[in-house]
Amino acid sequence: MKVLAVAPCFDEASEYSFKWYERLREAVKGKIELDELLKESATRENFERALNIFKPEVIVYYNHGSEDCLCAQGGRECVLDSKNLWKASRKVIYSMACLSAKKLGAEAYMSYGCIYVGYVGEFAFTAKDEQYFCGAANSGFIAYANGEGDWGKIKAIMVEAFNRAIDAVDDVWSKMLLRWDRDALRVYAPNADQPKAECPLRRLAVRLLGSIGWKISRMHAVGWIFFLVGYGITMHAIASELYYKGGYAEILKPQGEWIGLSLILLGFILLVRDYIVCIRKV
Repeated sequence: MKVLAVAPCFDEASEYSFKWYERLREAVKGKIELDELLKESATRENFERALNIFKPEVIVYYNHGSEDCLCAQGGRECVLDSKNLWKASRKVIYSMACLSAKKLGAEAYMSYGCIYVGYVGEFAFTAKDEQYFCGAANSGFIAYANGEGDWGKIKAIMVEAFNRAIDAVDDVWSKMLLRWDRDALRVYAPNADQPKAECPLRRLAVRLLGSIGWKISRMHAVGWIFFLVGYGITMHAIASELYYKGGYAEILKPQGEWIGLSLILLGFILLVRDYIVCIRKV
């Protein structure tokens, strides 16, 4: 298994996440083929180069994140976001990062065929009991590296690791934050979690087209809506003009306007069909 690990380190919180990554690396030593982008080398440019050259099957990321970004060294840019997510198509992405499962993870799973492990909320921890947070966060990838391929079972392993940690700690804040992290955990994979669309248009597309609805870009959706609305307005204008000329009999005649509009609509349907066939292959 070829694994690309990305672990920036540039503030107090990321010192802990970097330490947790080092423990993870030690736990799976000898079980994976590993390439690393650590600290200053964890840049977007190096990440994209490693994807092209090393061609990993799995991406492991430990550091800060947001709803649509996994941060690079320094936190001012992203190693992975919606603009270069296509380069990680069909890979396993195992992230210990705040919020990234909310949008980035959902898009990775539904639009690019990735497995995505992450969190929909902030990943919070206490320094006093950091080893318990580390153990729970690392447990899923350790299980995967040891041969577990059922992501539903991996999710259960992680939840159980959080539960054991909750029972083991004495500090009330540690218990509360472990519960928070456990409940924020998402494993977007078959037999595990499935993302829910927040955008009404996206929900409509998913309802009408199933998983294909996740792959339709907003630009295409808006363009189709503009076309259909404009097409309807044009039809109404032509029908009104013909009605004033000769009533419904004139409208129902095989006018050149209707032939032209029919050809335009046919062309639109063929283009949409071809687009959907293409995105099915992604």
